[in-house]
Amino acid sequence: MTEPYASPTGSAYETIEVEREGRVGIVRWNRPDRLNAFNGTMYAEWVGAYDAFNADPSIGAVVCTGNGRGYSAGADIGGFERSFTGGEAPVEKSAPHAPFDPWYMAEGKPTIAAVNGVAIGIGFTSILWYDLIIASTEARFSARFAAIGLTPELSSSWLLPRLIGLQRAKEMMLTGRIWGAEEARSLGLVREVVEPDELLPTAIARAAEIAANPEPTLRVIKRMLMEDLVSADLSSVDRRSSVNFAASRKTAEHREALLALREKRPPRYHDDAYMAELTAGLDGAGRA
Repeated sequence: MTEPYASPTGSAYETIEVEREGRVGIVRWNRPDRLNAFNGTMYAEWVGAYDAFNADPSIGAVVCTGNGRGYSAGADIGGFERSFTGGEAPVEKSAPHAPFDPWYMAEGKPTIAAVNGVAIGIGFTSILWYDLIIASTEARFSARFAAIGLTPELSSSWLLPRLIGLQRAKEMMLTGRIWGAEEARSLGLVREVVEPDELLPTAIARAAEIAANPEPTLRVIKRMLMEDLVSADLSSVDRRSSVNFAASRKTAEHREALLALREKRPPRYHDDAYMAELTAGLDGAGRA
């Protein structure tokens, strides 16, 4: 059962809803009358919510979805129009940094996009940086930049070919057409397609599976995947793999995994007092 998750500032969210279910944080884009188009306030509130989740040891993974018919129709074009018309901009919150920066996402808690409807523009390119995409049968995807005289953002022209292949990425970006959920799965973009009423429960279940693992280990794995993705030097990838593996063998998390296997019980990775005691014991033994 989901329960509310308070804003870190104590003020009410205007454009998102934030909840939790167990160790899973949930963000719902909440501008359904605008098909959840992103404006400055929505960017800022996402950063605030994700930062709060990242700082909370009781949250292990995050699911994002949209209220209403859309996941997100992209950026709110009102600001784009004002660049030509010179109209007065509304007062909005401001994010302290880019909300979907690749390294920001790579260094944060694992994220799952539960795509319930249209995902266009930044509603599409942002989820490329998530760790898993699950789609409703009603989901639709489009890199619709060429069709409106724009070029793709969020380094998506670099990432999309790595996810689905160069020819498929070219087709998506040069045509700007809209792809259905099953088409997106056939491209390798979407991991799973489910019925609409199964979308959020499925995404939460996958997130809970991830969140059951030790957070420090997940953090290192996410960083490794990003570093290796951008590396052009296989020898550095190999060195990093060896160093991280050797370091992980000396962690309290690995020690607890071995103890749990021996004692035939579930690991207690998220029992803070127990893990602190285990860590202290390893430190006292020189992590031998």
